[in-house]
Amino acid sequence: MYSTKADMSTPFYRNIASGLTGGYGGLTPATTYYVKIKALNSSGADLTAYSAAVTAKTLPPMPAPPTGLKSISQTASYLTMGWNSVSGAVGYRLMYSTNSDMSAPFYRNIASGLTGGYGGLTPATTYYVKIKALNSAGADLTAYSAAVTAKTLVAPPAPPTGLKSTIQSTTTLTFSWGAVPNAPQYRLALSSKADMSAPTYATSSTTTGEVRGLLPATQYYAQVRALSATGAGITTYSTVAKAATAAMPVLPAITNPLSVASYNIRCATCIEGLPEEKSWADRRGAVVQTIVSKMPDIIGIQEASQTWLNDPRPGGYTQFEDLRDRLTAAGAQYKLTNSNRNNCVDSRLPANCVYADQGASAGTRIFYNAKTVKAVRSGSKLLPAASGATVPRFVAWAEVVQLSTGKHLIFADAHLEIGKDATSNDLRKRQAQAVLDTVESRNTSNLPVILVGDMNSNKWTEPANGPYDVLTSQGLVDSLGNTYKSWYPSGAATAEKVVNRRVNSWNGFERTVRQGAAGTNGTYIDYIFTSKMRVPYYENVAKIDALGNYVGTMPSDHNMQFARVGLP
Repeated sequence: MYSTKADMSTPFYRNIASGLTGGYGGLTPATTYYVKIKALNSSGADLTAYSAAVTAKTLPPMPAPPTGLKSISQTASYLTMGWNSVSGAVGYRLMYSTNSDMSAPFYRNIASGLTGGYGGLTPATTYYVKIKALNSAGADLTAYSAAVTAKTLVAPPAPPTGLKSTIQSTTTLTFSWGAVPNAPQYRLALSSKADMSAPTYATSSTTTGEVRGLLPATQYYAQVRALSATGAGITTYSTVAKAATAAMPVLPAITNPLSVASYNIRCATCIEGLPEEKSWADRRGAVVQTIVSKMPDIIGIQEASQTWLNDPRPGGYTQFEDLRDRLTAAGAQYKLTNSNRNNCVDSRLPANCVYADQGASAGTRIFYNAKTVKAVRSGSKLLPAASGATVPRFVAWAEVVQLSTGKHLIFADAHLEIGKDATSNDLRKRQAQAVLDTVESRNTSNLPVILVGDMNSNKWTEPANGPYDVLTSQGLVDSLGNTYKSWYPSGAATAEKVVNRRVNSWNGFERTVRQGAAGTNGTYIDYIFTSKMRVPYYENVAKIDALGNYVGTMPSDHNMQFARVGLP
């Protein structure tokens, strides 16, 4: 017998057929009830009178289940859920099932917070998930919420396999690995620590990659993963592979090195008002001093204009003649492989020119030190030009012999088209090919080749460093290894010691040095290319103080490039 009143008025009843427990539902929450009990006989009649009344109180109403249940992150094996808080809850229980009727469920208790999940799930599978709140005793504070669905992701492809080092130089490691189907790119991670901490990365669209700027004779550890086109990881990293850089070789000194240089000296009439720019008359002494300081055996000069200077001597006077004479006055016995001004019957004057190939090459000239080198033969070739071009561009070439060794070589000097657009890049490629064709046609004895010059193109030029690609693809070597869009030298670099490596070759008459970080190659438009030979020394010639500023009169808007080579 139940009643909400102590006198047991307006009672309601519940018969219990057997057992020693029973109850009544549909009661009012948070209400005290008075309850009595009596025993019945087999016919349902009273066996005893009612007992004395006892009291029992129903609990307060149960809070509503948590709301806002949703999947907030997914992997192939883990679903993380989020939900809104329930007042008084000290924990929550998630129920997962692969069946919509929630049969065969599994659970995850969440001690605190409003997110949690379950791992070890099946990839690409839909799960049904419910949640309820728990009280401090771990009992139900609410019923379960309605079920929501969440789906695990498709299992990622396996990481690349077969990672191994294929090339080891003193500062570069090159790796290869197996392809991951449909992977557009990969990321190679390299660390000097076995735990792969503080790695260096390289991205590649092929199954090979390299990392530069490393320490010689050092153990490194590598991993690789596949990436999407946007750079997101589509696999985990592979297992770790080990590789060591090569030790710095100990090479014998070259007994009779040949010294070579390339120098764009800025034409005398090219005055643009750049920051530290001076007239030819005010800076030519610095140009002479720069050349004399290194005294190269042979040097390719660009922009040594054949137009006349403001000079009173009869017959006129050109910039390249002025440089020759001033070098002589400074005690340097330099000669020109070709001193003709113009390719005319009368090479002295361009007016009323009757064409004759005199080997003249405008401002692109080759000087050689008569004490150390002898010119055997020389010439020039006019390079392809854009329609309407007013500046003729040449390659000058010479066969010379090194007097100390008797070894011959072909030396060439070129100045290619300026311009940052794709059309200019294509023209430079055609000019570079014409340079190679000219050299090859004159090099019938398969002599060593050195090509220098201002290529007006660098490793950051878009869409490509066209002339560099042409020249290096056909056997010439950039001794600095200044390959496209890489700060660090490639493993194919041949220069054994480099001074001012990080400094740009073009300075723009700016007092502050343009340069990259320590250990990197600067940006070069001036080059010294060689056929296969040793290059024990390379210098980007510049006077620079400790604060990173050029010192004294800036000779030109380009730095002279200087190298010593060992002729094979």
